[in-house]
Amino acid sequence: MQATSMIGLALIVGLLIPFQGIVTASLAQKLDHPFVSAFINFFGGMVIFLVAIMVSSASFPDLKKLSTIPWYLYTGGIIGALFIAGALFSLPKIGSTAFFGLVVLGQLLMTTIVDHYGLLGMPVHKIDIYRVAGVLFLLTGCFFIIKK
Repeated sequence: MQATSMIGLALIVGLLIPFQGIVTASLAQKLDHPFVSAFINFFGGMVIFLVAIMVSSASFPDLKKLSTIPWYLYTGGIIGALFIAGALFSLPKIGSTAFFGLVVLGQLLMTTIVDHYGLLGMPVHKIDIYRVAGVLFLLTGCFFIIKK
């Protein structure tokens, strides 16, 4: 796919991400427990990917192959669970704009470090004045969003 298509896809995903936290937090209130809501959230995602695997040419790797993969590459589900837990507990208290503003700020801070050092096999993109300015603008935006 062309870069333009990927930019559009990233924007669409960005527009959808707030709904994951919002609907999971709202479901938790209706079910009277955040962990049940989170389980339903992840179960739905698991079903989607299971169907995708079944209708595609993908196959499950054997245990030998799985054992050769670095352990930290298996932490995506844990990180996703931590994100949902954070949303479940803080989103209703601070609001969706503040929560997601801080989420994006955290992502930008971490990815700036990842890019600068080329961590986890990512290509190196050194920190420059433009990246620093972007982070500072977002930090300023978060300050105004949270300030009452």
